[in-house]
Amino acid sequence: MILKSLKIGNFRVYRGEHEIDLMPEDPNGQKPIILFGGLNGTGKTSILTAVRLTLYGRRILGAKVSSEEYHQYLADCIYKPSGHERAPNSAFVRLRFYDSYGGHQHDYDVVRSWFRDTSGEISENLQITRDGEILSNLSYDQRQSFLNDLIPLGIADLFFFDGEKIAELSESKGNAALADAIQRLLGLDIVNKLRADLAVYIRSHSKGRLPDAIRNEAESLEADYKKYYASYQLELESKEKLEDQLHNLKVEIAQLEQKIEAHGGAWYENQAAEKDRMERLLAEQESIRGRIRSLKGSLYPLALAPTALGALLNQLDAESDYRKHQVTHQAAKRQAKALRKELGSVLQDNHALIDKAIKKAFGQNLLPPKKVEIMHDLSDREIERLRHQITVEAPKQKKEVDELEQKLDNLRHQISECATNLERAPDEQRIKPLYEQLNEALLKQGRLNSKVEEKRENSKRELRAAMDCIRKLRKLEAEYQQQSENAHAITMAKSVREMLVSYSHRAKTHKVNELQHHFGEFFKRLARKNHAGLTPRIDPDIFNVDLVYSDGKTVDREQLSAGEKQIYATAMLAALGRTSGRRLPIIIDTPLGRLDSAHRLNIVESYFPYASHQVLLLSTDTEISLSSAPFVFKRAISKKYELHYSSNTESTAVKRGYF
Repeated sequence: MILKSLKIGNFRVYRGEHEIDLMPEDPNGQKPIILFGGLNGTGKTSILTAVRLTLYGRRILGAKVSSEEYHQYLADCIYKPSGHERAPNSAFVRLRFYDSYGGHQHDYDVVRSWFRDTSGEISENLQITRDGEILSNLSYDQRQSFLNDLIPLGIADLFFFDGEKIAELSESKGNAALADAIQRLLGLDIVNKLRADLAVYIRSHSKGRLPDAIRNEAESLEADYKKYYASYQLELESKEKLEDQLHNLKVEIAQLEQKIEAHGGAWYENQAAEKDRMERLLAEQESIRGRIRSLKGSLYPLALAPTALGALLNQLDAESDYRKHQVTHQAAKRQAKALRKELGSVLQDNHALIDKAIKKAFGQNLLPPKKVEIMHDLSDREIERLRHQITVEAPKQKKEVDELEQKLDNLRHQISECATNLERAPDEQRIKPLYEQLNEALLKQGRLNSKVEEKRENSKRELRAAMDCIRKLRKLEAEYQQQSENAHAITMAKSVREMLVSYSHRAKTHKVNELQHHFGEFFKRLARKNHAGLTPRIDPDIFNVDLVYSDGKTVDREQLSAGEKQIYATAMLAALGRTSGRRLPIIIDTPLGRLDSAHRLNIVESYFPYASHQVLLLSTDTEISLSSAPFVFKRAISKKYELHYSSNTESTAVKRGYF
């Protein structure tokens, strides 16, 4: 199948008519990618919805949606201008595509249109043209059945999906999502319905000639079964409606979070912490400044004049030495005089010899010291204290001041950064209402989750009660089956039911083996880590998936990281599509929203270019950037479209190009 074009008119955010050429440029599948780029709210999801709505109509909303709900949905899909401008009263979606059936290729043109009259009632029309001929001999229901048979919805769900489908497979507890996908892939839902119909046939024909008491008991059990099963269906339907509300609420929460982020929510959330940080930084700054002032008022200035203070110390040392030499000189003179007097009385007339001996004994001490001008007159103790202050304390304080000033400079940068962050925080009056809406939505989400869980438990309880009635009824029928006048027909019906069980099991086993192979290939190709020794094992009965490695290690899905779970889900969808055996286009809306950069690169490089012969990607600017995309991806692009929303026209226009 190849999608040729999509045309929409007054559909959701698209005002007027827009036609989009979807044909890949290379018919051999070498350039399969049709890339759509659009910001949130510009109508990317509407492209996917238009394709699904064209083909499946009411069924895209679920199996149990009433006509009233569907018509309201169609009414909501008609473009709505704001202000006093008159709103259109009709809309349409049109899909042209090729498909092959029975070895022949056919050209299809499907148009689904709807009109709202003055009373608000919706009338819908579906037109199918095959090879230029309108299928006018079919009723509306027959035309819809024709499309359902052409591409079953259970199969299409594996090819046309969004990020929520990936999230459902990756985040769902247990294996219900995978089991549902495989059931629809194999058409086992039809098999189960046939088995249920045969059970009804068996029960209705087993009552033939039963005694009144036994027949009354059987009818009572059957009535109880119908009551419990009807209650189960009501609870299940209520749960599904609540889950739809929950899904819509999650979308609303995501949009609110994006709005908050766009308005600077991250800065707003950190505002209180930034204010506390600013106060701490300012207090620390003032403390450091006080310490610097104290040091600069102490000995710090002495370290700023090392040359002058060195000269001062030299002068003080010279003065100290001069005083010491003077004392020594005076003492030597006195001692020499006394010695000369004593020797002169003994060695008379030998004055020259005495002077020579005295000069030799006292040496330089008898010479007067070189004159030094006494400028400071400090004691030796005072000089040593001053020397310690100049050579030890002052450099130490200078080093501390230098370190404190460096710390002060770093603080200035932090204070400037903190002030910038506080300036970035949005005005509380603008963003507070968004946070209030978000908190209210989160509370509502919690309440809905509780209600969904309550409905799930209620449905389980009612189903158990219904199954208990069936078991009792079958036991009763088995005991009295021989009394039935339709024993042969009943035996055949039971045989067929048992055969259907065997068929279902064998079909699941066969397809699960094929699915294991394809899933292993895709997962190993897309995962960032090396999974060369991986062999996936899928239980065909409970659909539990184990990742078994060559060293015997087994990893359950719940043990994977968040990014690996997304890869797991993407690989599983790709494998389910491959296992279906159908060659259908793939349409993915917001394909990379929950992946980190490394996993995104693997998907973009190793999956999208080879996913199918035609791949429609509906991406935001943050998911796929062509400037950083690998060459193999860019080479695979046939066409690029940008969805641009204009606030002037209040609608989205489709333009060639990308961000």
